[in-house]
Amino acid sequence: MPSRHAYAYAALALLAATPAFADWDKAKLDAEIPVIEQQTGGKLGVALIDLKDRKSWSHRGKEPFPLQSVFKLPLGIAVLQAVEAGKFKLDQPITVTRKDLSLYHSPLAKSFKGESNPYPLRDLLTRATGDSDNTAADLLLRLVGGPQVVTKMLRDGGVEGISVDRYERVLQPEILGLPGFGWDKAIDTAAFYKQIQAIPAAERRKTLASVLDDKRDSATPEASIAFLDGLAAGNWLREPAHNALIEKITVESKSGPQRVRAGLPEGARFAHKTGLGPTPGGLNHATNDIGIVTLPNGRRFAIAVYLKGATVDEKAREAAHAAVAKAAVASLK
Repeated sequence: MPSRHAYAYAALALLAATPAFADWDKAKLDAEIPVIEQQTGGKLGVALIDLKDRKSWSHRGKEPFPLQSVFKLPLGIAVLQAVEAGKFKLDQPITVTRKDLSLYHSPLAKSFKGESNPYPLRDLLTRATGDSDNTAADLLLRLVGGPQVVTKMLRDGGVEGISVDRYERVLQPEILGLPGFGWDKAIDTAAFYKQIQAIPAAERRKTLASVLDDKRDSATPEASIAFLDGLAAGNWLREPAHNALIEKITVESKSGPQRVRAGLPEGARFAHKTGLGPTPGGLNHATNDIGIVTLPNGRRFAIAVYLKGATVDEKAREAAHAAVAKAAVASLK
């Protein structure tokens, strides 16, 4: 029996070997996606693969884009692989201390009381992968052995174009020109936000612009659909229950309702993970959404939409995602 990673190698080979655009309306996508990109003021990366006929299409498919919270989906797979290896159990309690609380979006941090609390591993997985909770994600990343473990998992599976390199508590300050946080003491979030505001917006924008093409904590659209292709086939995980769990979490996620999901027809099912970065001085780091679409007629495809360096507001960035999804559905033969 082939290994669970063999499928990812095969997916990448298909991306390279399949005649380009064989099962998509090439002319339609080639005409519409650049227009959508131009309207954002940034760079738009898109990749599509039909999960029935194995045909693919991409725009800026081999270029790196900031991952932001999209990394939490492969992180979720890494956690479940560790469970399958017998290192952890989904129902075991994980102690969270005040020193573990991370930056930005974290409902866990906002509701945290006292100095330490136990959370079942399953709960942390749902919070990180479904709710995009930064505290839960950093804790799980640390639990599995650090960012390099997730990157190695992807490399071992043949996915070369996704790199997870830093914890949220390190990445988020660094892309704005501030030092990251270690694990030795609690983060003073109020002081952190004051530090950010003390940096002139133009300087923050310049710093962010300089890291838009950083290959650390980045993904190419084509590597993303190769990862999703294996996920759709259930080849990253051995246990059907674990595949079902990650699908449930990502389908039920309420993040990004106006992005890709908004461009899909009524009744479509979307198992996905979003990512969103800061916008200093009107320059957005990243607005992302990747996932597996099941159309009402049963047709399935994987989609990765990355947007970096956009100069329009959030509503317009999300509308660009929806427009890409609409074009993708209309172009699927």
